[in-house]
Amino acid sequence: QASGRPLTHARPSRPPCARLAANARGQAPMDVLGELWARPSNVVWCEAKVQLFHHSEHIAEFWNTISNTIFCVVGIFGLRRAIKLRLPAAFVYTETMLVVVGLGSMLFHAKRNYIGELLDELPMSAMAAGYLLCIDDAQWLTQQPYRIVTKALVLGITACGWVFYVLYHNFVVFTTTFTFQVLVVALLSLNSDPDLGGVFSRHRLLWWFFLASIGAGKGIWEFERWLYRSGACPSSASDPLFWLHPAWHVLAAASHAFWIRYAASLTLRRRGGREDGAKKVH
Repeated sequence: QASGRPLTHARPSRPPCARLAANARGQAPMDVLGELWARPSNVVWCEAKVQLFHHSEHIAEFWNTISNTIFCVVGIFGLRRAIKLRLPAAFVYTETMLVVVGLGSMLFHAKRNYIGELLDELPMSAMAAGYLLCIDDAQWLTQQPYRIVTKALVLGITACGWVFYVLYHNFVVFTTTFTFQVLVVALLSLNSDPDLGGVFSRHRLLWWFFLASIGAGKGIWEFERWLYRSGACPSSASDPLFWLHPAWHVLAAASHAFWIRYAASLTLRRRGGREDGAKKVH
């Protein structure tokens, strides 16, 4: 070598979770939990950049935190409706997970740590798995003999995405995995129950409300990420753009409410009844 020094080979970098596991050896469980609690989240939102702990010393992103109450409210009303109509357990589970998403997202935005982020994102994926269960028998791919294959494929891909995400903390992996879950269920449910008519039938209006809500919400979500990357986050609450993330929470909750009501209508039709007592659609 020109320098006269021997070549050295750098050790490959280990995934964040592998490094954490190595550091955790010999530590008490509470010490590991404390380290996870102190670990920052993988993603930062505009409010944290411009008004961090502005309204309370205990809440990092005040408005992003309290706007999550919409998930809890929608989930509780959904639970009440699912129990009243005696819908399958999948609906009760999915509405419960929406409440958990709201509580986890509150913790995430309030503390901005890794545990809070996982308690926000893992329940979101678990809730999307519930969506798949809500359309059992509604479409030929969710009927026997294809049901097991469909579930195994969707849940298997989801599990792989989560293993990669937890190991490498790549936020894009989470968003891609969750989008895949929602997209599969949305397409399957749109093509369910041919007696309802074509995809543009008025009897599928709730599905299109769902699409409009989630589409608008996703657009707002991506726009905020662009503002953050561009260093253009609005600093004043008087700027309408300051409220992009709370608006995303409202639209996401609305999209859930529209879709779960649509899925419930499919279930009630197969069962031979509707909540309003009206005759079945022909």
